[in-house]
Amino acid sequence: MGTVVLSPLARSFDGALLAVGARADEAGRAAAFADLARRYCESGRYYHTFRHVGETLTALQVLVAADRAWDQPTGRAGALSAVAGGRLAIFFHDAVYDTCAGDNEARSGELAVATLTELGCPRSVIRDVDRLVRATGTHVSAEPDEAMINDADLRVLARPAPAYDVYVRRVRREYGWASPEQWVAGRAAVLRALLDCRVYATPWAFHHWEPAARANLRRELADLRRVR
Repeated sequence: MGTVVLSPLARSFDGALLAVGARADEAGRAAAFADLARRYCESGRYYHTFRHVGETLTALQVLVAADRAWDQPTGRAGALSAVAGGRLAIFFHDAVYDTCAGDNEARSGELAVATLTELGCPRSVIRDVDRLVRATGTHVSAEPDEAMINDADLRVLARPAPAYDVYVRRVRREYGWASPEQWVAGRAAVLRALLDCRVYATPWAFHHWEPAARANLRRELADLRRVR
C-alpha cells in the first residue's frame, strides 16, 4: 500500500492527538477527522468552516510564540501537550453550528468529550478541551489557556478592513433566515458587548490587535446605525 498523504489540517489534528497521548490507531484518528470535516462542510456555513479553523490555528501559533510562559511551568513536554490540547479545542469549537440555537459550544464540547474518549485520550486532556470549547461561547477567559483560545478565535476582528468586511458578509449569509431588522438588532448587540470591554485577553493580542479590532467594530456599528 502507498503512503496516505494527509492535508495540512488532517496532519495538525492527528499530530495533536498523538501529542496528548491518544491510544486510537491511525484508522480511528482518520475517521474522527473525517467526521469533523463533514461537519465543517455542512450546507449553510460560509464563515464557520475549516478555513476558520485553519486561521484560528495559525493565530494560536502566533500567541503561543509570543508567550514564553507556556514553556515554563511544566517543561517542554508539558507545554507541547498543552498546546496540542488547545489545537484540539480549536478543531472542535464550532463543530456543532446552528444559527438558530444558543447551545452550540456546549454541544461542541459534548462532541469533543465523546470523540476524544473514543480515541483513548487522557481524561485530563478531555476535560481541558471541553472547558476550552465552552469558553468560546462567551469569550470570557477564566484561565490563561482560555484567553489564548478566545483571542485566536477572535483574530478576524483585527484584520484589515476589507478582510473584516468579507467576514461580516459571510456571517450574515449564515443568518440568512434573519430579517434585516433582526440582523441589525442582534449584530449591534454583539458589537456593543465586544466594545464594552477589552476584546483580547492576552497581553500580546491586546497590544497588537486591539486597536484594529476596535476600529472595525466601531465602523460596523456605525454602518448598522445608518441602516436603521
